[in-house]
Amino acid sequence: MIASCIRNRWIFVPVGLIAAAISFAALTVTLAVARYPLGVEPQYDARAAQFQATVEQRATNDRLRWIVTPTLSRLDASLVSVSLRIEDRHSIPIVGATVDVECVPLANADLRHACSLRELAPGVYAGTFEIRAHGKHEYRVSVRTEHETYTDRFRRPLPVSDSVVSQGSRP
Repeated sequence: MIASCIRNRWIFVPVGLIAAAISFAALTVTLAVARYPLGVEPQYDARAAQFQATVEQRATNDRLRWIVTPTLSRLDASLVSVSLRIEDRHSIPIVGATVDVECVPLANADLRHACSLRELAPGVYAGTFEIRAHGKHEYRVSVRTEHETYTDRFRRPLPVSDSVVSQGSRP
């Protein structure tokens, strides 16, 4: 019997090809109906449709050339403090702005968290957010003043302990 199967091994080729085709079709359908397939961000298609607004915002950012200097520190096991020093290209602090930060874990974008920062001193804004995932995060900053909106983004890992991580972000 085994010798007969080995002699007629070509009969298993169509069976293998059919099994591979069914597996590929099942994978395709699974990825097509998944909520966010392969790490795509939520509402990615809506943002892509508004690409012209993104281009205009980048032009505004290039014209303003503001400097956002972040400082991250861990408060406890579940909270991280983010502090931003925001100044224009002539090192004049930006005061009276509305600053929002979206913290997006790179490992799982569904665990994002947004927080509004409050002004502690001229040009210094701070706030806290919960740790929903460990590892590296992308921080998306939106600074709105009376006349302008500036956006910036930077990636930093969460601080491991009470030590402070500080690095400047220049356009």
